[in-house]
Amino acid sequence: MKKLVLSAVAVLAFAAGAPVHAQNAATPETAAAVKELMETMNMRAVMRASMQQMTQQLPQMLRQMGEAGINANPKLDAEQKRKELARMEEQMPKVLASMNAVFNDPKLAEEMEQETMAIYARNYTADEMKQVTAFYRTPVGAKMLSTMPKVMQESMAAGQKVMMPRIAKLAQDAGLAK
Repeated sequence: MKKLVLSAVAVLAFAAGAPVHAQNAATPETAAAVKELMETMNMRAVMRASMQQMTQQLPQMLRQMGEAGINANPKLDAEQKRKELARMEEQMPKVLASMNAVFNDPKLAEEMEQETMAIYARNYTADEMKQVTAFYRTPVGAKMLSTMPKVMQESMAAGQKVMMPRIAKLAQDAGLAK
C-alpha cells in the first residue's frame, strides 16, 4: 500500500504541476503584471478548487490504481487478489487521511501560487501578461476562466484513464504491485 501511495503521489504531482526550475528574479513590472493576471484569473480560488477536486477524486484514483496493480499481477491467484484488495480497503482510510492532510494544508495554495507566479514570469513578458489579462476581462475570457476548472477536471480524468493501465503495468513490472 505504501508503494501504491507513492505511485499516487507521483501521478498527482505529474498531473498537478510543472517541473521546478531555477528561480529568476522578476522585474518589478513583470511581478506586477503577474500579480494582476493572477488576481484576474482568481488563481488562489482556482487552486483551492483544484485541490478540492483532487481530494474528491483521490479515493477513486487510489482504488483504481490498487485494483489495477493487484488484478494485473499474474503471481496472485484469485484468493490472494481478494485478500490484497481487502487489505487495501482496510488501509484506505488511513492513507486518505494522510493525503487529505497534505492537500488541506493552508500553506499549500500560497506556495503553489508563488511557484505558478514564478513560472508565468519566466515564460511571459509583462506586456504579454497584460494582453492575457485584457483577454480574461472579455466575455469569452471570463467564460474560459469560469469553465477552466471543469475542463481541467475532465482533462485530468481523461489523463488518468489513459495513464492508469500503463502505471499499473509499470508498477507490476517493477515489482511494486504485490
